[in-house]
Amino acid sequence: MTGKNRLLHVVMKMDQAGSAGYIAVALVTTPILMLISPLRQLMWLVGLVLGISGLALGLLGFLMAWGLTVTMARGGDVPEHILKSVRVLPKA
Repeated sequence: MTGKNRLLHVVMKMDQAGSAGYIAVALVTTPILMLISPLRQLMWLVGLVLGISGLALGLLGFLMAWGLTVTMARGGDVPEHILKSVRVLPKA
């Protein structure tokens, strides 16, 4: 596996894990925000953490799309094992 494909694989895995983690954290945080709503500073802190992690997730998505675009534009092929490693398919 070349270095470019390895980097693309790492970015794709991080994007997948980041998306799952962000959704889980957001679902857990919403009820907590309702409980701490009188505490303005704590709400700002939680909102800031969610916002920064959302920006990081957006950056990972951009890097993944950019890596795939550059690979395809250069006429390269994304190895099947990289695509299979990030797909979540039910076992048949």
